[in-house]
Amino acid sequence: MTALEAFLRARFEEEERVARDAIAGAPGAVWGVMADEIEQVLTSRHGTTTHTPMAQFGADDPVKLLTHVARHDPDRVLRELAAKRTLSEEHRAQDDGLCRTCRRGERPRSPCTTLRLLAVPFADHPGYDDSWRL
Repeated sequence: MTALEAFLRARFEEEERVARDAIAGAPGAVWGVMADEIEQVLTSRHGTTTHTPMAQFGADDPVKLLTHVARHDPDRVLRELAAKRTLSEEHRAQDDGLCRTCRRGERPRSPCTTLRLLAVPFADHPGYDDSWRL
């Protein structure tokens, strides 16, 4: 396993842990935003709500902020992680360090461009290696 593969595996595990913790902390929650002039409301499948005063966010448009947060609900994060893990498995390095999928191309690269792209969202992580940048 290359350093990039190990880095991605660790980041994916962290993302999964956070998503599963969110699910455990709010079982059955449906992530969404209902807005009025006073507060944002997070509703659950069981009819419970969490009210947050708009002024608490300090954003110009808290509706947009909360809509973004709601869009990245834990179930969606887990689906994205499953897709990313499958993609990363397709681009694992062989014994020579070259990607088993991309090596068929004219100019195989190490580390693999696909894995480098999967690492981009984690570029601010202390373990990210700048040599992985495209």
